[in-house]
Amino acid sequence: MADAAETASSSAPSVQPGAADVAPPAHHGAPSAIQAESTEAVSGSAPMPSAAPAVPQTERERLQDAVRREPRVADHWMALLEDVKDDGIEAVRDVYDRFFTYFPNAASHWIAYAEMELAHSNFGRVDAIFVRCLRTTLSVDLWQFYLQYTRRVNPLPPFTGEDNSPREQTRRVLEEAYEFALKHIGWDRESGMVWHDYLNLIREREARGSWQEGQKMDALRRVFRRAVVIPLNNVESIWREYDAYETALNKLTAKKFLAESSPGYMQARSVLRELKHHTENLARPDLPHLPCWVMQVPGARPPAKERQTLQAWRRYLEWEEKNPLMLEDAVALQSRVLSAYRKAVMYMRFDAVLWYNAASFCQSVHREADALAWYRAGIDACPWSLLLRFGYAELCRAQGRYMDGTASLDDLVVYLQRELDLRLDALHQAQARVDEETAAERRRIQGLRKQLTAEDDEGDAAVELADSERRLHEDADARKGRLAEESGVDIDEWKSCMAQTWIQYMHFVRRAEGIRPTRQVFGRARRSAHCTWPVYEANALLEYHCSKEPVVATKVFELALRTFGTDEQLVVRYLDFLISINDDTNARAVFERTVSSLPPERARSIFARWAEYEYCYGDMSAISRLETRMQDLYPDESKVEAAADRLRFRTLDAVRMRDLGYSRAATRRKERAETPAVDETKAETPPAAQAAPAPSAPPAKSAGGRQTMEDIRKSLVANAEPLKKEDKRASSKEPPAKKAKHTAAEAPRRARTEPTPPPQPSLPEPLLYFLSLLPPAQVFDGPQIPPERILECIMHTSLPTVQLPGYDRKAPRRATAVWYKYPNPHTEHVQSIDVLDRTICPQTGTVRTERLISVEQHTPRWIKRILGVDGATYVREVITFDPHEPAVYLDSTNLSFSQYLLVKEDVAYRPSTAAG
Repeated sequence: MADAAETASSSAPSVQPGAADVAPPAHHGAPSAIQAESTEAVSGSAPMPSAAPAVPQTERERLQDAVRREPRVADHWMALLEDVKDDGIEAVRDVYDRFFTYFPNAASHWIAYAEMELAHSNFGRVDAIFVRCLRTTLSVDLWQFYLQYTRRVNPLPPFTGEDNSPREQTRRVLEEAYEFALKHIGWDRESGMVWHDYLNLIREREARGSWQEGQKMDALRRVFRRAVVIPLNNVESIWREYDAYETALNKLTAKKFLAESSPGYMQARSVLRELKHHTENLARPDLPHLPCWVMQVPGARPPAKERQTLQAWRRYLEWEEKNPLMLEDAVALQSRVLSAYRKAVMYMRFDAVLWYNAASFCQSVHREADALAWYRAGIDACPWSLLLRFGYAELCRAQGRYMDGTASLDDLVVYLQRELDLRLDALHQAQARVDEETAAERRRIQGLRKQLTAEDDEGDAAVELADSERRLHEDADARKGRLAEESGVDIDEWKSCMAQTWIQYMHFVRRAEGIRPTRQVFGRARRSAHCTWPVYEANALLEYHCSKEPVVATKVFELALRTFGTDEQLVVRYLDFLISINDDTNARAVFERTVSSLPPERARSIFARWAEYEYCYGDMSAISRLETRMQDLYPDESKVEAAADRLRFRTLDAVRMRDLGYSRAATRRKERAETPAVDETKAETPPAAQAAPAPSAPPAKSAGGRQTMEDIRKSLVANAEPLKKEDKRASSKEPPAKKAKHTAAEAPRRARTEPTPPPQPSLPEPLLYFLSLLPPAQVFDGPQIPPERILECIMHTSLPTVQLPGYDRKAPRRATAVWYKYPNPHTEHVQSIDVLDRTICPQTGTVRTERLISVEQHTPRWIKRILGVDGATYVREVITFDPHEPAVYLDSTNLSFSQYLLVKEDVAYRPSTAAG
């Protein structure tokens, strides 16, 4: 035990704030993991497996292969840690070190790792763990564990009464540890207990003499004043402690200090409610998981749920950027916002948008170095993100760091090529396994054939074996086709990412160096095995628009046609380009050359594009020849649709709107290749109009065109019930004929099983009367008025009251006057009014409003000097309105000078019972 204690005390300084702050971050709030990152981490590419890894044999090998292939899937690491926990501490350390490469902010696992080392009294390794994780992991639990460890390795020696005694030195170390912790997590609303423990630590400080007592008092006051302006969960209890502390010291000066901190405390308490609203439902998983659109893993949530979770974090961070605490110090605001981003990426590490928003925020406050650091850390977490790569490259270009930008894009190209190669290799391996299984089955069939005798060779057995071999080949081809189809979507998505990367790479180089280096990038892209035709199109347009070379652009398009064959989408883009430069000769030649080599169903989009050109700029003979040709190829298409296409110009399509009855949205013509042939008799109604339900008949109107109250009530019921009945019929799997066979005895049972219908919608009688006075919406042809303006007008309209027996009609007017009595020019002493809380009881309808009134009155100077008053004083006012009486209750209490004189004012405004 003595050796362990000696080891703890000797290793303790390495985890103290002084030692950990030897290399503080260059900018407060930036992710400090970036400060020590290597060139490998900056590139963002994690170690990837080889193209054809060996097939794992044991469970350990299978898990090792899984974490090597998919290192960002947490389930693989958890299973591997569980598997190696019995193999000794070295094996667990090796897995933890690799695990934290991809999950550097897993707070619970850092704590588990440190606890494992503490169980073996490896205090030096615990110090190294804290150095690795504390700055980057803003988890209150992890920092509390660090503070507990610091107290454990730095126990307080006995009090000796000497100056600079070991007890004082140890206490300073502990206070520095708390300051170090609060610097990183003190802004968090869940750090209230850390603030409370720090206050208790200062309270326990021994003070000898008035000077040390004053130092202790000032230190405690500074911590109190820092804590009460932060929206902590226990900010109200800390404020009460601060109030009691100042009052116990000096009642004369207490109000001065409390009045100085009161506005900040009120703001923090008000912001706390909004903060809880934004953060209570945020997802805080133990380990971050990949979004389902990045990788499909078992148990993944649907995309809609995933986007909803990420959007909640983004809304909270946008709220933090709006400065709800009204911080005047720009550095403090930036520190709080960036700390919020660091906590967000701790839970949603693989959301590239959070990293991008953090970098954008740094750019908006002119912290470009921090923006680069956020981009690099985001690329390390999400190497697949084109958003982060392109944003980082553009920022590097703006700062003159051209080589860093090109290095990032080169690394992205390598990453995408590796991912594509892995997927293509997996497809080839799966198809090769199908070929191996087919070959083995073929060998078996051939062995059976050799066993047949001469007589059997001409009989049914030989025919059956031949049929089996033929079916075997057909089945193998079908299986390989299904494999290619299943993986084709994923491979096409990665190829589109590769194409966009090459295109943005060319744009980046063109903006930085000009068109000549851009051609070199295009040459690299052409040599890539995964290059697609959009890269050629982008380069051709760059040549035309930037170097004014239409001949070079045309040659690039021709090269694309030779490389990728007659792809109909490429042909349409090529025709668009030739038509835009008014090269109709080459355009006609390209059209004739391509449509003759394509089947009619694939050439439909090319015909549609050329027909659009001919209809606008061709002569009648060319149009007639083209229409005859299209009628021969597509005899089932409607003549009316062809006529509408001929008369259409870009987005102007009055024929379909006026003659065919299509809606304006339906006139947006789709590609003919995606639209099946439409019969002429059916062409007059678009599919959307055929599927749409017929509008219900408007409710009956009374004389004058207005609806009666009974009509409105019936229309509400009619619009609510039939929809539910139709839904029940649509969801039922039984045909209507079977429902008629139910006997009367089964009716009670069905009544019990069927859900109870919801109550019919109803409106209050005054509202129904108001609606009955309005004309129907169908007859309104005036200007559109925003509903918000109407509601605002209604809210600020003074309605006449009805004189009832025994009721004072001036009572509501008095209540309104009480409600809006401040501010007004006759009460200049009222400086401001802040609403602290407003609630409405759902059962009784009672409205309760709590307000803070700032009053500045003339006070003699000698009273100000005695009481320590400086300017404004504060009054707390609670207004309660009971609509059932009706009555308004007003309770006012002074906050200032309450220790000397407490004034309570209770006022009740009720209707007068006197007549007249």
